[in-house]
Amino acid sequence: MTAEAKPTSPTSPALTERQEARRRRILHASAQLASRGGFEAVQMREVAESSQVALGTLYRYFPSKIHLLVATMQDQLQHLHGTLRKRPPAGDTPAERVASTLMGAFRALQREPHLADAMVRALTFA
Repeated sequence: MTAEAKPTSPTSPALTERQEARRRRILHASAQLASRGGFEAVQMREVAESSQVALGTLYRYFPSKIHLLVATMQDQLQHLHGTLRKRPPAGDTPAERVASTLMGAFRALQREPHLADAMVRALTFA
């Protein structure tokens, strides 16, 4: 395994592979907790325990629950983007493809109502 740095955003420093793996664990734990109980279920201490990082480490990556849930939503959207690249939406026209994409995203939100609620509430406070 190399310690190659990967960019996270234009304004943030690059993460090493190990840091990126840690970040992915944190986001996964956040999504799991939100899926089970919504916004209130995402407690920073529980996220840290579930992702096997120290609480201080979690706060270094995400300074608040709102930051964490907004990042969780960004991660979910990146996953959707990757899925769309692998399997483009059906439709003969751009409008049909957009409608297909939106319906797929809507169905995904319906399957995870607590997660959807947590992410929307976080965006409200962001």
